[in-house]
Amino acid sequence: MTTVITAKLSLALRLLDTTTGREIAERDIRFLIDGDTVIPMVKEESVYVFVNLCKEDFLMQIKAFGYDQMDMQVNATMLDPLLPMMDVFLMPSEKNHNGGDVLAITGTLSGLEYIEAINLNRPICIFHSEDKKKEVCKLNFLPLVPGGGVRLDCLKYALLGEADERYDCFTVKEQDSPTSVILKDNLQDEHRPNGKIYRIIYGRAGPGDGFTLKVRDEGDSLPHMIHFVVSGKEYFRKLDFHLETGEVDLFKGLAEVEPLDRKDEETDE
Repeated sequence: MTTVITAKLSLALRLLDTTTGREIAERDIRFLIDGDTVIPMVKEESVYVFVNLCKEDFLMQIKAFGYDQMDMQVNATMLDPLLPMMDVFLMPSEKNHNGGDVLAITGTLSGLEYIEAINLNRPICIFHSEDKKKEVCKLNFLPLVPGGGVRLDCLKYALLGEADERYDCFTVKEQDSPTSVILKDNLQDEHRPNGKIYRIIYGRAGPGDGFTLKVRDEGDSLPHMIHFVVSGKEYFRKLDFHLETGEVDLFKGLAEVEPLDRKDEETDE
């Protein structure tokens, strides 16, 4: 009698660093589901594959050396049944020195939904144009150095607005040429050529009303643009991590910057 053992793909995780967007090469990583240790199959570097989980909803904990513990609720019904892939961003701890020392801002803010930032000193390429053809939206870009190469992964990026007061987010579906990518959705705003494109640094809203945002200490000045949403309203705030660190009031210095949805309301009137 022949016994056939089958394995069903339940979840694949790609682990990324919140501060750099790069895949995490650390091997000392533990995964727990509802408190029990589970051992994944490693498909490739920084990608972990889980089979036969047989659960609809579960709490997964990720403990990686040099990174803060990540607790996330997984709803299996919301995953792609053919490729249940998730990008998970881990926040480096103060003991993590791969890529530079870590600086952080923290605080409390009732109604905070999420927080992220871009490093204004670290553009990765320049916006050239957007092509909208049928169901395909293409973004064309230029390298910072003529003749240089740029690789945009399947991640979310930020395109800084002309007034340097806010940025437009877009997600790359695939890179179809050395200087163009296919987007998942159209850009929200119109943009002129030469706008700068940045990687996004992910913060953490919660638990409760608390928040944390960490960046790498990469220079004498660290100007960033913080993007956060409070009770459905979107805000942008500039902050230098060498001048402000530790506990921070996110609303400080926002007098001249309006929430995006307030502008929309004024336009509709």
